[in-house]
Amino acid sequence: MEVVSDYVALKKTGKNYRGLCPFHSEKTASFMVNEEKQIFHCFGCAEGGDVFTFLMKVGHFSFPQAVEELAKRYGVKLPSRELSASQKKEMAKSEGFFQINQIASEYFYDLLTRRREGEEGRRYLSQRGISQEIVAEHRLGYSTDRWDGLVRHFEERKVSLELAWKLGLIFPKRKAGGSTPREGGRLDAAGWYDAFRGRILFPIFDLHQRVVGFGGRVIREGQPKYLNSPESSIYHKGEVLYGLQAAKRYATEKDCVIIVEGYFDLLTLHQYGLKHSVATLGTALTPQHIRTLKRYTKNPIVLFDADEAGVKATLRALPLFLEEDVAGKTIVLPKGEDPDGFLRKGNLEEFGKRVADAVPLVDFFFDRLMKTYDLKSVDGKVRVAREGVALLSKIPDKIRRNLYAKGLAERLDVKESFLYEMLPSSPEPSKAGEDSRRSSLERSFPKSEEMVICLMVHHPEIIPTVSREGILEEFESPILQKIAGALKDLYLSRGRLDLPEALANFEEDLKARLCEFVFQEGGWEGGDREKILKDCIQKIREKRLKMERGELLKRIKEAEKQEEGRRVAPLLKEHEELAKRERGLQKDSFRKR
Repeated sequence: MEVVSDYVALKKTGKNYRGLCPFHSEKTASFMVNEEKQIFHCFGCAEGGDVFTFLMKVGHFSFPQAVEELAKRYGVKLPSRELSASQKKEMAKSEGFFQINQIASEYFYDLLTRRREGEEGRRYLSQRGISQEIVAEHRLGYSTDRWDGLVRHFEERKVSLELAWKLGLIFPKRKAGGSTPREGGRLDAAGWYDAFRGRILFPIFDLHQRVVGFGGRVIREGQPKYLNSPESSIYHKGEVLYGLQAAKRYATEKDCVIIVEGYFDLLTLHQYGLKHSVATLGTALTPQHIRTLKRYTKNPIVLFDADEAGVKATLRALPLFLEEDVAGKTIVLPKGEDPDGFLRKGNLEEFGKRVADAVPLVDFFFDRLMKTYDLKSVDGKVRVAREGVALLSKIPDKIRRNLYAKGLAERLDVKESFLYEMLPSSPEPSKAGEDSRRSSLERSFPKSEEMVICLMVHHPEIIPTVSREGILEEFESPILQKIAGALKDLYLSRGRLDLPEALANFEEDLKARLCEFVFQEGGWEGGDREKILKDCIQKIREKRLKMERGELLKRIKEAEKQEEGRRVAPLLKEHEELAKRERGLQKDSFRKR
């Protein structure tokens, strides 16, 4: 639960927990976690497994890395292990970039906080009102004006300079003719120079607290004002949000997240206690950003600068929120203000009021339209109506769409029907998605057989009884028979039922069905489980005998039609035997042994 909660906002539903799946985009939560059995499953994309599987998928870890991550989290010391040559190569490939970034981050942080050379950086941050606590929490750093400070540090730490170049931390000096290492072979340390010089450094973390990139703000005069790491195999600006690793817990607690544009805006908000804040990284908001934030809250508030560029950025975000079925809001600051400056002027109380009174983005859009066009003219009203309806068509929720249409009609002083006529026909959302998520337990599987598997999953102590009765051989459904048989074999061989182990050994289609049984909550809780099992066994056998009797009667009628007296007599005797077995079931469903 603790591990999954770092990535998904979970709500308790009965014995299980539900949230939005981190592995695919969805509007209705179909991701389930069962704390008791330590497994997860998404009924939308069918991903599932135990905590190791979850970390491997969400964090792109190998299995050994997932084990090490959990051991580190809970203070468990793992025995050292000798890696094979192939394992070492794989580890180097997957972790090399993270290690280099971590080494660089520690170097920048040490310069800022401990070295005499970092005094200029400390003074600058002090002037910007950034406390030592925020410096430590976000591991801010500093780079001197030296051209080879980081290069020399990398050389001492035996870091691959070519890999550091791929991360944008250092660059090669061009030789005569303009050749680079890519063209002219390897260079020693003298052939490289630092990318970040004379800057405050902002390490960018992923959700596992791993450094994926850096932002750097120049302290003195110089261009560019901000220098950012290039994209790499571990860093994608359209997926990562600055400060999310620190903000995710508070976003869930507050059920709200504030989105700003700059590093210092983010740091200032956190310093003033508004820790449920994140920042974009020099790029516009993307659908992936919104999907990531939806794991923690569906109440985002956009807070960009109060200038024309900020307004345009806010309006660009609106369609993305609507398409992800998120009703975003925005905070409007006084003209010319940005979040960092506004708070540092002593406006914390006023800022809090503006957060509380945040304007829905759709209303903000409509207000902007009303100011842009002349509503006294027919052409102005038509343009507002057209642009407004174009936006309304992106709202998937019919009730919300109709309410906004009514509001727009009132603003324009026109009939609602006029706007509805302009809306493109929007058929009712297909229920195919819902149906695909519905448990296959609602489909054509025999209910008594399903109940036997549910009992085996939730109360494995009854498995020996199931085995003694031999009821699994009488299952009508081959799929359920295969699932129940695997659970029985695992229990009898281990003396217990380990569901994560069972899932690991199941085929993909059976794995999804088993998870459905795990997350099903039925009528067996609090009841007499032995009696429920007894009733299920009786119903399964009665149904089987009924089917056998029906088949036998068909054969008897066929024999009578063809006047084959020799065949009829033994068939009638067989029918009598079936009738006796049925009568015996009515007295006692459990076999006498």
